[in-house]
Amino acid sequence: MIRLFVAALILVTIYSIYYDLSSGTIPEPAAPVAAPVPITNSETVSESSALSSPTNNLYIEVEIKAGDTVLTVAEKIANKPIPVSITQLIEDFQNLNEGISPEKIQIGKTYKFPVY
Repeated sequence: MIRLFVAALILVTIYSIYYDLSSGTIPEPAAPVAAPVPITNSETVSESSALSSPTNNLYIEVEIKAGDTVLTVAEKIANKPIPVSITQLIEDFQNLNEGISPEKIQIGKTYKFPVY
């Protein structure tokens, strides 16, 4: 009888894990609402015709701090992972900053970052 109880407990546990991983128990939230990006005093929003992304023509000027990379700054601006490929981000960054490579950004300098 104990073996039957242990087998049933194992089956229920396995089914619970399978159900949780496949369907989940937490309901999905409604469509996310885009929040405006807060702009600090070191950032300004401007229009740019150099941006190659067809979805927008905006950029933000950001002063680089220690530890910042082009990807992390772009994700901070978007408040989420960026909706374009990293290759597209690099191309847009280089177009906005007169061909400056993302690997060569310097602490304390201000660069233009595309807003997605």
